Amino acid sequence: MQSHTFTRSRGVPIYMNGSVSHQRLYDRLSEPSTSRQIPRSISLAPTGQRRNDKIESSFPPTYIPRFHDEVAVRRMTYRQIPGTDMKISKIGFGAAAIGGMFGNVEDSITKVVETAIKQGINYIDTGYWYSQSRSESILGKALSKIPRKSYYISSKVGRFELDYARTFDFRADKILESLTNSLKRLQLTYIDICYVQIHDADFAPNESIVLYETLQALEMAKSSGKIKYIGLTGYPLPKIVQLVDCANTKIDFVMTYCKGTLNNNSLGQFTSWFNSRNICVVNSGALCWGLLTEKGPPPWHPASDEIREACLAATTYCMSKNISISKLALDYAMNFPNIYCCLVGMDSVEQVMSNLELCCHGKINDVEQRVRDRIMRRYLDRLENAGWEGVDVAKYWKKLKKLGLTALATHRHSSVESLASTLNGFSLYSNSNSSSELRTPRRRRNFM
Repeated sequence: MQSHTFTRSRGVPIYMNGSVSHQRLYDRLSEPSTSRQIPRSISLAPTGQRRNDKIESSFPPTYIPRFHDEVAVRRMTYRQIPGTDMKISKIGFGAAAIGGMFGNVEDSITKVVETAIKQGINYIDTGYWYSQSRSESILGKALSKIPRKSYYISSKVGRFELDYARTFDFRADKILESLTNSLKRLQLTYIDICYVQIHDADFAPNESIVLYETLQALEMAKSSGKIKYIGLTGYPLPKIVQLVDCANTKIDFVMTYCKGTLNNNSLGQFTSWFNSRNICVVNSGALCWGLLTEKGPPPWHPASDEIREACLAATTYCMSKNISISKLALDYAMNFPNIYCCLVGMDSVEQVMSNLELCCHGKINDVEQRVRDRIMRRYLDRLENAGWEGVDVAKYWKKLKKLGLTALATHRHSSVESLASTLNGFSLYSNSNSSSELRTPRRRRNFM
């Protein structure tokens, strides 16, 4: 049986507009792990087929005869999004990679995008933040050669420049200006989903602006036909829950990253709550910014030594069995309970075909399943869904300076998530000579 296990406050009821205040809700969801009472290694996989995991017999509205590969489309799982006319593929195309966010792209980007769509992927995600408009601009050129009916697309507003002083701007005029510019770069008249990109501690002073300016601006954009649906995306899930509950605007989509993964599956605490409100959950960050890959994370990755050590130990064990931890992680994220789509970054035709093979045809075999269960029990369960919220920023800066990233370390940020997101935008993937220092922990622990 596939292992889907969730720690911390699993099973604790979430009351909204009732006896539990918003502050109490936030405090409760931020409590330390309770996995001593509910071990993470206990399988909580549903015994039957999930409601939103049904393979529809009809083609999605995006299907175009003689353009799509009909056989591939028939093999793809599509899920009907509640309250919408959208039926999206089980796997989505993350366009951050084609903007060069994780290194140079060698294949023709038009060929990469076209292959993904023709083979049945009908959801694409991008945003200005991905290499400061580069992803949108490159994607726009590629999509100009592809029928608009054949895909759904989302972009993001709210998070902009690398300079901390200009990173966030949730004012209504800025939101509408940004959305208009995104449409120009994408060479489109509308996008299907517009996400408000919220993050970490920087969000706190902007909450009322998001509620009473940003969302109203997006409602105006929706009325004018520039967007169809409104979403929220960010790292700390309790803040997204709180915002959804306070908003008068209907939220249709929530995208979260690095929370529905092998090392941190805390998303499982929230999916039922979102589903009960007909909110589509999109899972992204399956490889946790490189933590769950043979290559390893970039040198600036904000994860603690404990998280790095556990992921490195799990990766090393998989390599000893000649099994790819990336494959195990992607399969886990794509089949996470009660999500509608798993967003995966792809920057080559080979990656597209490999991900499609895993999604549609190549479930992990019994040996791979046993290895995955083993690394979760031995290494990853012990993390108890530890993330990088609340990490000491000053210590993180010192680490960056030690790695020779002095210029990046001097940026003024109020939390590690914010600083890490900025560094991610600099495209400093693990080509640095100092990356090995972080990949091989100094302090070894016995995980056996």
